[in-house]
Amino acid sequence: MRPTGVACSACRKGTLEPARGRYGPIYRCSAKGCNFFVESRPIGKKCKYLRDGEKCGALMVEGTQTIPDRCSDKSCPNRNPHKLEK
Repeated sequence: MRPTGVACSACRKGTLEPARGRYGPIYRCSAKGCNFFVESRPIGKKCKYLRDGEKCGALMVEGTQTIPDRCSDKSCPNRNPHKLEK
């Protein structure tokens, strides 16, 4: 897997690098002591979905062939952008 070069959104010290997870590939922070990871390849952009008048700000990850790029925060409605009302 190729490195992402995307900065960790939790500690802002390391970068998200590919690693082997229990159920497949994940992207884990390279900084010592940081346990942040995402299950899909990060693209380096922040989520701009408005929740309660503020931008979500979580890391965006690659989508699939049928689902566009999505938010990494599981509580954000933009996690499933194909289900959002247009």
